[in-house]
Amino acid sequence: MKKLLILLLMAPNFLLAMPLTLSEYIAKNPSWNSSDRSSLSYITLRCGVLFEQITEFYKNNAEKKEIYKIAPTDAINFFRSSSDIYKTSCINYECIKVEEKDSQEKEKKWALIYKEELMNNINNNDEMIYGYIKSDFSTCKIKVKPILK
Repeated sequence: MKKLLILLLMAPNFLLAMPLTLSEYIAKNPSWNSSDRSSLSYITLRCGVLFEQITEFYKNNAEKKEIYKIAPTDAINFFRSSSDIYKTSCINYECIKVEEKDSQEKEKKWALIYKEELMNNINNNDEMIYGYIKSDFSTCKIKVKPILK
C-alpha cells in the first residue's frame, strides 16, 4: 500500500516529465520541414511555448535582457507560424475550430512541462537554459527559426 501511495504522489512528476526533445522528435519525423505540415505546426507550437516561458522567467532579470528582448518576438513568430499552418491545412471553419482547440490543449500541456523543467533547472543547476530546455532552445533557434523566414 505504501508503494502505491508513493507512486501516486510521484505520478504528476512522471506525467510532466519531458517526453521527446524537439531534436528527437525531428529525427523521428524527417519530413517535418517540407511535406509534414502537422509536425511543423507541432514543433513551432512547442518553440512558441518554450520562448514564452523563457520570456516570463527572464522578464525581471536585468542580466538576461538580451535574451528577454528576443524571446517574446520569437514566441509570437512561432505561435503565428503554427496557427497559420493548421489554418491553411483546414478546408472549413469547423476544422479550424477543432485544430485551434487541440492547439490550445497542447499549449497548456507544454507550458506546464516547460515551466516545471525551467524551475528545476534554476533550482538544481542555477541556470535556466540547461538539459532538455537547452536542447529544445537550440533546436528552435538553429533548425526551426531559419525555415520560418
